[in-house]
Amino acid sequence: MKKLEELDLHRKKYIIFDLDGTLIDSIGMWNLTDYCLIKRFSGIEVPEEEVQNGRDEYLHNNTTGEIYIGYCDYLINKYGLSITDARQLSKIRRELYEEIYENEVTFKPDVVTLIEELKNHGYTVVLATMSSSKQIEVYSQSKKLIEKANIKQLFDLITTKETVTRKKPDPEIYNNIVEHYSASPDECLVFEDSYSGVLAAKRAGIDVVNIYDKYSDKDRERINEITDYSIMDYQEIIDLLNKKHSKAKKNLNPYEMSILASASVVPRLMEVDRTNELARASQSFSKYKEMTLDRKKKVNKSDD
Repeated sequence: MKKLEELDLHRKKYIIFDLDGTLIDSIGMWNLTDYCLIKRFSGIEVPEEEVQNGRDEYLHNNTTGEIYIGYCDYLINKYGLSITDARQLSKIRRELYEEIYENEVTFKPDVVTLIEELKNHGYTVVLATMSSSKQIEVYSQSKKLIEKANIKQLFDLITTKETVTRKKPDPEIYNNIVEHYSASPDECLVFEDSYSGVLAAKRAGIDVVNIYDKYSDKDRERINEITDYSIMDYQEIIDLLNKKHSKAKKNLNPYEMSILASASVVPRLMEVDRTNELARASQSFSKYKEMTLDRKKKVNKSDD
């Protein structure tokens, strides 16, 4: 694993976030949902850690088809649930989760601030999740989440399970994003909390930052073996972002500074691509000179 200071944000253009456990604190709520589901239809009380381990293993090993219908079928067979229709159980599971999350779901600390900072600096920000588009709609209407931001308005692009045929740890969802933007993997950076998510990004050839989530502790060693960078919270990235772009600002020479100032352009000195910013400023400055010359010609003509 590399030191976070080695992450060159100037080379990145597309910043990609996973959803559950990465953008929002939701893994614990899925554990509680499945715990309640098992108890309701079998009378068995299964420790939430066991519930999560079973779900993680199933999702890791099953990446095609209607994966969550399949997971519900797995629950029916494993715990002898009284309900035998996996599709109906999946519907009940989703409704139960929505009851639980309404008062519990929150954004990860500082992640909204980070996304806003990234967008201010010109990065394209993408959400890549195995949740459904319907679930995104539910989250976008959550009163607790909207207090900070609307998920649908945070991102330039949102990709969900409907956009792929193979789920993480297959790299399809990340490959699709690279292809969508005609980008290279080197221009991308992924934030993931789970082993399957990190593995999917690495298989796509993309650098990964693993954001700590306690529900991934059982896979901590495996995650650390393959991830590029690891952080405890998003403030670490915010600090790095500010440091990198502040340094870029200091590296502007007096001529570059004068172009930006003379053109009356709001100095986006912390822009990812400094060359493009200066080019735009130079064009503005040229137009300003042309306008000034035109006004002088008109004045001289009127004097005549």
